[in-house]
Amino acid sequence: MTWPDAYFDEAYEQDVKQLESIRIRYEAQASSLNLQDISNSPLASKELVEAWNIACEALKASIRENILHIGNKIKSPSTPVVLTDTQSAVNVINDLIGGLNKLIEAHNEKLANKKKTRDEIRSRFWTLMRWDYDQTISTYFQSASDLKDEASKISQKATKLNTDVTSSSDKLATLRKQTVNIEESIENINAGLIEIGIDGFSVVPHGENFYRVSRATDQANAFHSLSEGEKTVISFLYFMELCKGQKTATAVPQAKVVVIDDPISSLSHLYVFNIGQLIKKYFINDKLYTQVFVLTHSLYFFYELTHTNKEKRAETQNLFRVVKNSNGSSVISMKYEEIQNDYQSYWSIIKDQASPPALIANCMRNIVEYFFNFVQKKDFNNVFQKPALSTDKFTTFYRYMNRESHSLGQNIFDIKEFDHDVFKDGLRLIFEECGYSEHYQAMSK
Repeated sequence: MTWPDAYFDEAYEQDVKQLESIRIRYEAQASSLNLQDISNSPLASKELVEAWNIACEALKASIRENILHIGNKIKSPSTPVVLTDTQSAVNVINDLIGGLNKLIEAHNEKLANKKKTRDEIRSRFWTLMRWDYDQTISTYFQSASDLKDEASKISQKATKLNTDVTSSSDKLATLRKQTVNIEESIENINAGLIEIGIDGFSVVPHGENFYRVSRATDQANAFHSLSEGEKTVISFLYFMELCKGQKTATAVPQAKVVVIDDPISSLSHLYVFNIGQLIKKYFINDKLYTQVFVLTHSLYFFYELTHTNKEKRAETQNLFRVVKNSNGSSVISMKYEEIQNDYQSYWSIIKDQASPPALIANCMRNIVEYFFNFVQKKDFNNVFQKPALSTDKFTTFYRYMNRESHSLGQNIFDIKEFDHDVFKDGLRLIFEECGYSEHYQAMSK
């Protein structure tokens, strides 16, 4: 080989080595390039992440192409090679990094000024809310203003009406004072006494606004000479007059609820019908009263007050039973067909162990007296001579049931002596020993 040829061979080898060195450095720098994934960054938007990934992939692709170009150049040094420009991809990446850094700086600034940031968020929030609901809020304020004006007008009208009502009430009270007198009440009470059949006494004026009882024979002591029944009658007639009007001339008329508690409890049967008719005429059938409550123990009086017409009774009247025992009192709704006579009621009471002992014992005595004296027309005085009832077990029962001891006032009932089972057995034995066990079984059901 001549010297020129050797010179060119040496130069060629140096160029190849230089290219190889370039390739090695280029690959080393490319491998050291650290392009991090920013998708997990809370400040990186979706668009920024997508732009970042595209720019990184473009840069990596350009580097791979350049490595191939350098390798081809080493293989064929005489062939011209143009490397791919990576500057545009790098510029994009740098711009994206700069934008992300600005976001981070802004975020850090917000964290450093938390109060200011909260105030800005709050202001932006309410601005947005006001923007979204401005029409609704404006409508509300307008409606509130209209309602306030309307309420003011109504208040003014109400004030005027109240003034007019007060003025009218004062005028009405003045007119009542001019017309109120007790003459009509006196006439009504006396008419009621005559209607009931009482003509032995009457009421007469006493002073300006009072009246008193008067007898032709005893003017001074007229009221105290009245029997208990007569006092009840005149009290009831006065009560009727009181319910019709007002206590004072200035009182405002209102809906009335009347409660009448057994008005015939101390009256003879001669007056029961009359009192019942008065209650029906002046209370039950009078629309002046909103409700009328009548309490009674008398079945006769009960039937006198209830409507016989089923439809009218269902429309205007409600029937209730008041039950009292050791558990307290209760009011139970009942039907007209469920009403029992006195004899059936006695049996209902003795079957209720919670009823007061004295009441149970008294009802047993009434059952015995009613059945043997009024129904069977028989005397049961000798019943206790029978072995079944002559034991010490029934001593207390015998003392309370025996009519002779009761009539002599010697039968003093002591609740400590009462034994419901013993008394119940005693009553059963009375009917069984006298041959009426079937009646006892029927009534005990």
